Amino acid sequence: MSRYSSVSIQEAHSKAVEEKRYAMATQELSKHTVRVGLWAKAWSMARGNDRRTAAHYLALRVEMMAAEHCLHASAADWRLRIAMDRAA
Repeated sequence: MSRYSSVSIQEAHSKAVEEKRYAMATQELSKHTVRVGLWAKAWSMARGNDRRTAAHYLALRVEMMAAEHCLHASAADWRLRIAMDRAA
């Protein structure tokens, strides 16, 4: 049996995915291709402080990426179920 538990592997995977999302959000920020609605929310949270706005934006964007991933996975699951029902 492996000395690594499935929980630690899942945790490691989760951390790696989160790091990639932060990198993507940072690239968006550096290219000035932010999502306007999220930027506005971050600005509001930071009460107009530009440095804090950027920090809030990164956290919000990473949360949004995770949420979008769940939505896409759910939609794909739904499409697969429909296809299986039709094939049956």
